[in-house]
Amino acid sequence: MFMPSFPDNFENNSSGGFNIDLKLEGIESFRKSLEKYFFSEATVRNWASSTMGINLAVELECNLSLVEMLFHFNRGTWGNFSQGSSSFVSVLDKFRRENPVSIDIEELSILFKDTRIIINKIYERSVAEQLDNILSEMGKHYVHISKGLSETPYEIYVPVFEEDQSEENILLRTIEASHTKKDYFNYWGLYFESEDDAIIYDLRASHLENGDLLMLNTE
Repeated sequence: MFMPSFPDNFENNSSGGFNIDLKLEGIESFRKSLEKYFFSEATVRNWASSTMGINLAVELECNLSLVEMLFHFNRGTWGNFSQGSSSFVSVLDKFRRENPVSIDIEELSILFKDTRIIINKIYERSVAEQLDNILSEMGKHYVHISKGLSETPYEIYVPVFEEDQSEENILLRTIEASHTKKDYFNYWGLYFESEDDAIIYDLRASHLENGDLLMLNTE
């Protein structure tokens, strides 16, 4: 059985309940940088705030198909992932330094003409640090996740986790557990128009498989 890292947002529910009225230094500059580098219309919302900091939900609306994005990404002309002062990580770090509270990206949602990619944080700065690698892997696995180029999934969730069913109470290891970057490259959740339920993609085996998705309310 598999679960997304944030089950309440799974399946067409990734943009609900965010407060767009953020009062943060440099937020407009941050948003415009995202629009420039990703050729997108960017929206930055507040996922959750606490005394520990602010977690953001970032949505990028891009007028490209998934395969078009991957073409430009592979040419180095989309995303600005080069090392330097204007890389995605550097832009986020500059935004973080301009504010007295901790800021991170909890969820990044990228809307293309034919699909939506939803990437969730699994450790500090993980979305910004691993987006380059995630898209690189997506290009390598595109033939498999598109069913041999026959159908593009309309939603791709990165990552989903396999439960440890050896425990008496079957619970997903939460996001606060010790996750590392390799956890982004085990399982993804895919939705296809031709399928009633989610399909799990096993990156290590390059294999699509049906898998039960348990929607766990952690509150």
